Amino acid sequence: MRLGLTHMGSIDVAVRAMARELGVDLVIPPPTTQRTLSLGVKYSPETVCLPFKLQLGNMIEALELGADTLVMPGGPGPCRFGYYHKVHELILRELGYKFHMVTQDHGILYIVKCVTNGASTRKVITAFRFGIAKLNTLEEVERMVHKMRAVEWDKGEATRIYRESIKAIDNAADYGALRQAKQEYLHKLMSLPTITSPAPLKIGVTGEFFIVIDPFANMDIEIELGKLWVEVRRPTSAGEWVKLNPFIHALKLQEKDKAHRAAMPYLSRHVGGDGLQSVGEKVLHARDWDGIVHLEPFGCVPEIMARNIMLSTKEGCPVLNIIYDEHTGKAGVISRLEAFIDMLHRKKKRQVEICV
Repeated sequence: MRLGLTHMGSIDVAVRAMARELGVDLVIPPPTTQRTLSLGVKYSPETVCLPFKLQLGNMIEALELGADTLVMPGGPGPCRFGYYHKVHELILRELGYKFHMVTQDHGILYIVKCVTNGASTRKVITAFRFGIAKLNTLEEVERMVHKMRAVEWDKGEATRIYRESIKAIDNAADYGALRQAKQEYLHKLMSLPTITSPAPLKIGVTGEFFIVIDPFANMDIEIELGKLWVEVRRPTSAGEWVKLNPFIHALKLQEKDKAHRAAMPYLSRHVGGDGLQSVGEKVLHARDWDGIVHLEPFGCVPEIMARNIMLSTKEGCPVLNIIYDEHTGKAGVISRLEAFIDMLHRKKKRQVEICV
């Protein structure tokens, strides 16, 4: 079996670690590029969302490299994500590819057996824990990167160090090497020359999970915000998604979601995807954040509902909504970010003047 992987943020680092431990032959397509998007757009229905198209493009590239097995999760609710694997499989078979598609419809035990090369339960748990440890380390370094991008003297240094850290964490063969990589790159980040004034704005980035965590999909929005002297606060992460995944609920890794409870006065039920989370994040952090950038793929039903509710909550935190599809231009996204940040700076200045 040659297991094909699709890209989603830095989750490939964790999956690669698990595959090494379990002896799984993993096929990882090249980093997502315009070719990936073009392939996905060419063979996808026109009205499906950007994550669907990017995932399809990744699958085609993995199959081109010799993958014979693909894994695609699903989910309940109004979000069309629960049907992705069925449509992906249909499209790929019509294109002539021969492969085995493993989905949650087969059941968790079947999935584990297929993708872990028949390893023992103990070995699976050991490999899983090491993969999660790598994700947690990446996220810790990433949080520091968000802080340093906003205040670094030489713009781009924090991003360069972060990219180096991803390689070091990926190459770490054991927990000792992983701790060493974390300490080394956190130290490098904290040692960067910084500016001390003015204090950076704190902007929350929320929205549909895939768009939020995938740099290609969101056009490196976190880097662009850092260039504007903004400290990004992003509650959503690949590691958190893995812990919340219902597949591993039995391992008791599921965490309480405060955002869901905070959203209840405005949205009393799950609407699929991350709609409930998006509303809740605004309610939770209205006083902590200077503004929110809400990201969604075009046509995303849960985020359409969340977007309209977020604008009408009593918590008065400014929200910039950005919708992505294959026609979105980076220059337009940057222009909107610049205007939004300028507005927030003016608002903050007025508040200071009133206080004085």
